[in-house]
Amino acid sequence: MYDVIIIGAGPAGLTAGMYCARGGKKTLILGSVYGSQQSMGGLYENYPGFPDGIQGIELSERMLAQAEKYGTEIHEEMVLKVVSLNGVFRVKTESWEYESRALIMATGASHRRLLVAGEEEYATRGVSYCAYCDGSLFRNKTVAVIGYGNGAARAVLYLAGLCQKVHFLNVREELVAEAVYLDRINTLTNLSVLQGVEVMQILGDGFVTGVEFKARDKVRTLKVDGVFVEMGVEPNVDLAVDFGLELTRGGFVRVNRLTQETNIPGVFAAGDVTGGRMQVTTAVGAGTSAAISAMRYIQ
Repeated sequence: MYDVIIIGAGPAGLTAGMYCARGGKKTLILGSVYGSQQSMGGLYENYPGFPDGIQGIELSERMLAQAEKYGTEIHEEMVLKVVSLNGVFRVKTESWEYESRALIMATGASHRRLLVAGEEEYATRGVSYCAYCDGSLFRNKTVAVIGYGNGAARAVLYLAGLCQKVHFLNVREELVAEAVYLDRINTLTNLSVLQGVEVMQILGDGFVTGVEFKARDKVRTLKVDGVFVEMGVEPNVDLAVDFGLELTRGGFVRVNRLTQETNIPGVFAAGDVTGGRMQVTTAVGAGTSAAISAMRYIQ
């Protein structure tokens, strides 16, 4: 029996775990630190306290160490189901069952897919959703980044430092990103940009060889060695829906933004799974609030 079980090991979950354990609560986090959006996010230049920036994986490991310092237990197990029995939450994983008096859902979000022919077939064989994880595999090669926003801008900048040529296929009519990213992109000499692209299929022969798309009503094909998808994220809510948590119209877990309470007493949610700004800093704040609320609920 734990006081608090936290599902998810991203910035919201790790922060909540640190606060609960430091508050004297027996705390368990279920999830993998290395699978979070933060860990795969590359260099963070807007996280307070790191004027030179910090790699997402390093930030995750520091948060993990701090949570463990205060006694948080962390098990890398996938949660399959959550049930409530007489005021106690029973969490079933692939290998065990745990019980707690309060529950914090911090399951985060996952990369959106293109949903085009060839994408699933060539996943891990040239199609990637993490430039920082797989970019080194394409050193001195030609790649395409498909997507929009800050995520695509960061991927372009990172890959341009590794690859011989980067094609940015923007699915929007213009790139809307932070000014600092746009300024850096404008200095790149190995980048080509196409706006308003509709991707039709990813081509390959055992491994990615190209991408077919439509731009300005013309169908074109680019020869590339890899495709990096940056289409934003969608919340991981399957577990929440199965448990009976209410969702917003946008498909995120509905919470009281002050307390992070859900519609089920004793269950709180924080981080990307609840929508909002979806920044590391806001996830940390929401994790803090959820932890304080969970401790007050127990007391």
